[in-house]
Amino acid sequence: MHLIYVNEIGADYKGQKQYEFIFSESTEIDNGEWFVIPASATSRTKSPDIEYINLVGLLKNTELQLELIQNSDYFGVIDAVDGVVALAWEKFDFENEEQRLTFKFGESIENVSKKLKQRDYILIKEEIKIEEI
Repeated sequence: MHLIYVNEIGADYKGQKQYEFIFSESTEIDNGEWFVIPASATSRTKSPDIEYINLVGLLKNTELQLELIQNSDYFGVIDAVDGVVALAWEKFDFENEEQRLTFKFGESIENVSKKLKQRDYILIKEEIKIEEI
C-alpha cells in the first residue's frame, strides 16, 4: 500500500488533531484538481476518489501539527505527486530537536507507521471494502 493523500479531520476540544492517511495499491491517480496551483486556490476537495482508496489510517488525539499540501499557497498537489514537496510535514519548531516528520506521496504504509511509532503515535488502519463504495 502506498500513501496517496493526508487529510486533516479537525481538532477536538483540547486542540488535539486528527488526520486520515489515505493509502492505495496504485500510485496512478487521475484527479485533474491536483493540477491547480496553488492548491489552496480552490475550495473543492482534492482527495482521491474512493475507487483509488484501499485503506485509511486514522491518527487520533495527537499534538502533532502537520502542514498539508492541499492548504499550500505555493504548491499544487501535483507537486507532491512529482516529489517536489511532501504531502504532509511537521511544522517547524526551533525548540524541537527531533527530526521533522515528512510524509511523501507513494511512501509505503510500513514506512509511515514506523515514522509515527518512533514518536509514540499509532496509526489505526481501516481497510476499505468494495461493498462500501
